[in-house]
Amino acid sequence: MKLAWFRPDTPPLLSSLDENTALLAELSSTHEIELFTAANAHRFAEQHTRTPYDLFVYELEDTPAHSFIWPYLLHYGGVLHLRSLTLHLSRAATLLGAQRGKDYATEFRFNHGAWPELPRAAPPAYPGDWPMLRIPVLAAQVVVVSQPSTVDELKRAHPEVLVRHARTGIGANPNTHDDKRKVPATPENPGTLVKFGCLSGHRLEVVRRAMARAQHAGAFAELMTDLSPERLLQHADVIVSLPWPSRGESQTPALAAMAAGKPAIVFESAASAEWPVLDPQTWQLRSHGTDTPISVSIDPRDEEHSLVLAIRRLSAEPALRAKLGRAAHNWWRTHATPELAANDWHRILKEAVHLPAPSRPADWPAHLTADVTMRELEVLHAQKSTDDVLLP
Repeated sequence: MKLAWFRPDTPPLLSSLDENTALLAELSSTHEIELFTAANAHRFAEQHTRTPYDLFVYELEDTPAHSFIWPYLLHYGGVLHLRSLTLHLSRAATLLGAQRGKDYATEFRFNHGAWPELPRAAPPAYPGDWPMLRIPVLAAQVVVVSQPSTVDELKRAHPEVLVRHARTGIGANPNTHDDKRKVPATPENPGTLVKFGCLSGHRLEVVRRAMARAQHAGAFAELMTDLSPERLLQHADVIVSLPWPSRGESQTPALAAMAAGKPAIVFESAASAEWPVLDPQTWQLRSHGTDTPISVSIDPRDEEHSLVLAIRRLSAEPALRAKLGRAAHNWWRTHATPELAANDWHRILKEAVHLPAPSRPADWPAHLTADVTMRELEVLHAQKSTDDVLLP
């Protein structure tokens, strides 16, 4: 199958934190895939006219880097890989930055009805409450998400949309190895400085405070934040991944830790609900199953205190770290390898290529169909900062 795949940039050769790097490599063995990024997307229409593609795939997330993808999805349809459950911030930035306040208001009404009774700053203070998903999901033949819970959530909100789940496939990091800093052992410290690697900037100040409290209480540990993600995965003993708020994104950092055989500390959320995880308050499994635990999850309502508890025990018990790491790696091999993800995508692509173009509802905003590709591309070229833009 010949695929046109739209994403913000070309995936790096080795990146455990790009959830589709290994997937694209796996799919390329059986499909002809051409990547279109912001740098070369202007060539797509001509190439499709000369040698048509069988199917179009779009990665869409709530970032400015993904904004250029909208016109292609709206004009051609295809498979939408929805990587976030809100797209409000990036869509608002695109439209308001092009002085298209009326189009933004029209799209908001199409998605969510009347404008909420809030101050007139744009976008709303809590865009997650107004995700502006209706347009992109109706434009696609099928929507693909990474979490089973997200499938149900989208189906409830948009029952007319075809939603499928595809596992996230993370490649193993071949350079992972133990790199412990040895120090003289004393009764007060165990002789090994345990390194905690923070793989994202989310909640970083909270993580730093928790580490300082744990160190004050005697934990022989340090926090690593100034290395690349790949280096952190290589050298950290424990990975901390606390994305918040959760908008349906894949738990890629935690899965990369599992692939590397490292225990992870994550939030207790819908994304980790199916994982066998330990509660640091009791050090018992949160679920009632008998699976071997693979990570530690903390309650967002007791974030800093629970994180201190997790750091103290994981830094003091190498046997527990090793047990969690082995179990996490085994769980990854069973649930999150690129081969497994590719199997899901093969099935979805085979289904999608035979699906008809989606029908547009009667209230579909007119500006979305008026030579959408050219107009939206002009908008993208004219886009500027919208930090202080107000609704008209």
